[in-house]
Amino acid sequence: MTSNRFFTNSLWRLAMALCFSFSLVGTTYAAQTDAFGTTGAEDPYKARLMDQLKKLDLKPDQVEEFQQLVNEYFERRNGAQRRIGRQGGAIDVRVRRDLRRVENQAVEAMASVLTAEQLEKYRRFVQIGNKQYMANAGLL
Repeated sequence: MTSNRFFTNSLWRLAMALCFSFSLVGTTYAAQTDAFGTTGAEDPYKARLMDQLKKLDLKPDQVEEFQQLVNEYFERRNGAQRRIGRQGGAIDVRVRRDLRRVENQAVEAMASVLTAEQLEKYRRFVQIGNKQYMANAGLL
């Protein structure tokens, strides 16, 4: 009886240690990624994102507010898998749905800064960013 309890406690400790290790590795990976969600390796989406930014043709008075809202978008986007992972369920389906919601919120927030033409280009920028996130997370 005593050895059985010791074995169960040892398994519990091992499981907790593994969970801690995985969360530490995940946190380290997230800390190494930049705003575009890359770890420094060549990312095919990065060039497409930069091209889309150039197409926006921002005016000098739009730049500061644009940067702030884009950073907020990246923060919400990069937290999608973590939020869904805590709640459970089909990760790939739920992350896609969460990213669509984040996309709509980002475009709505940017509507006060950009013109209608720029807003459509920004929506395309966000869609490319979401595809990049899905690819980097292994969900495509």
